[in-house]
Amino acid sequence: MSDGPFTKKSAGALVGVAMVSLLAAALLGIFGDVLSEPASFGADVYSRSAIGHRAFAELLKALGFPLVISRHRTAEKMNGDAVLIVAEPKLEHGSGTHRGFFDAMTRFSSRLLVVLPKRAGAPDPAHPHWVGATELLPVSEPQQVVDALELEGKVIRSTHSSPWRGVLPTPSLSDPQLLEDSDLEPLLATEDGVLVGASTSNGTYLIVLADPDLIASHGLGTGNNSLIAVRMLERLGAGGSAEIPVVLDETLHGYSVEPSIFRELFRFPLSLATFQALVAAALLSWAALVRFGRPVRAPAALGPGKAFLVENTADLLLYGRHLNHAVSAYLRAAKETVAHRLRLPGDRADTLERWVARMAAARGKGQALAALNLLAEEQPNEGRGSEQSAVRTAQAIYQFREEMTDGADRDSRRHRAAAG
Repeated sequence: MSDGPFTKKSAGALVGVAMVSLLAAALLGIFGDVLSEPASFGADVYSRSAIGHRAFAELLKALGFPLVISRHRTAEKMNGDAVLIVAEPKLEHGSGTHRGFFDAMTRFSSRLLVVLPKRAGAPDPAHPHWVGATELLPVSEPQQVVDALELEGKVIRSTHSSPWRGVLPTPSLSDPQLLEDSDLEPLLATEDGVLVGASTSNGTYLIVLADPDLIASHGLGTGNNSLIAVRMLERLGAGGSAEIPVVLDETLHGYSVEPSIFRELFRFPLSLATFQALVAAALLSWAALVRFGRPVRAPAALGPGKAFLVENTADLLLYGRHLNHAVSAYLRAAKETVAHRLRLPGDRADTLERWVARMAAARGKGQALAALNLLAEEQPNEGRGSEQSAVRTAQAIYQFREEMTDGADRDSRRHRAAAG
């Protein structure tokens, strides 16, 4: 029998499940924000909606561009060759945090593609990751980005079509968003304004895309739009045989992830040292659990008292399959007890069996005694139900003995007094 509510195997399983659960919780706390992709329906790379940039990122990966999605300190990741894409940034008014990050990116990047914002969306109630409805942002939102770049030009939205001119293919856009009176070199423009313009200043080659519908999922696959998107990056030096990384910033969309020392410990090559330390800690814990506290004293070889002897004898009889002998011996002991307590002056020549049978008949227990003799003779030593049968027979013998000796001491004293 176990001293606790669980067996050793069940307790081990519970401890294992608890340790796995604790480890999973720790890993989710460390890596949860980077392993799980943010759910989005807006104008960012995680959005699969019509105004999202997911299709644009997948296109670049399929064409072999070494794309890196940045969620922390994008400006510090830039070097002399990397191309930075800042698509539809959300800048706070005044000197907000996002504005400071944007200024740092434009200052440290030598190859930069900036896509002006245009639309905002609301989620579809039936599909939260889809956009249910869109609306045009105020012109002040994209204008704020132009002003942050310190460029000349006014953001307008054209409602009539005019011929496209420039070095890039003709786009497929309705009511395009353009830059009017811009100082950018027009790469693709109409009479109303510039759609794609370039600028070189202080060692930075900048390309501005005024209308994000060209790279958004709903417009990327239309006409030459995807070709224009690739040609813009090629003009910045990415693609082809050059292994220039393309960094797509997502910090300005609110997906910034703070660095974690614990996350770094589980990344190669520090993960090797971390694994070695965890193994050493596990072995130390195992050794401590085996010998924790003072050694437990060994149990005594023989327990004190009659109970131990009775239990040990019962176990030996059960192990040796001597149930028949045990029941017969118990019945004989019961008869001897009856004879000892009921033996009155009289004929001493009767044997134990005849005397007990005569006394049982006199007390109306003759049939019960005969049944007990038969049960003791037929008691099986093994097989299904043999142990339960032996217990029931022993209980019947005990009941017979108690009924036969009930009042025996009182009768003996009365007979002795009459004889005296």
